[in-house]
Amino acid sequence: MAIKALTLSAVKTIESKLDEAYGTPDATKFTIGAIDAFVAAYVNDRSLTFTDGEDNGRAVAQVKLNEANLEYVRFGLKGWEKFADARGNDVAFATAEKVVMGKKYQVVADDCLALIDAELTGWLAREIKTINTVSADDAGKSDAA
Repeated sequence: MAIKALTLSAVKTIESKLDEAYGTPDATKFTIGAIDAFVAAYVNDRSLTFTDGEDNGRAVAQVKLNEANLEYVRFGLKGWEKFADARGNDVAFATAEKVVMGKKYQVVADDCLALIDAELTGWLAREIKTINTVSADDAGKSDAA
C-alpha cells in the first residue's frame, strides 16, 4: 500500500479521561482535526530556540513544550460541547483568523484558549498530533519497519 496523505478535512470527537463525566452523556466532547505541513513546521520550528552567551558564554537551548502544545491546540481544536465555566454555564467556542506562511486559518480564539488548563492542553495537543502520524498498522507495512 502506498503512503497516505493527511486527510485535512477529517475531524474526530474525543473525551478526556480527566473528565469526571467521562463515558457518560454529560462528558465534555472536543472535536479535533489534523494540522497541515505549514502549521506543523510553524509550531515545531518555534519550539526549540538557542541563545548565545547566557551561560558563561555557551549557547543555551530552550525547549518550549508548553507553548508548542498551546499552538497545536490553537490550530487543531475545532470545537467543544459541554465545556462549562466554574458556574456550570456552557462556554461558547469561538474562532479567529491567523495567517501562517501566507495561508489563512480559522483557529481557537485567545479568549477560549485561555480557559483550557495546562494538563488538558497537553492532552489535547497529544491527541491532535496522533492524527498527524502514521498508524502502527501502516508503519508495519513500510520497508523501515
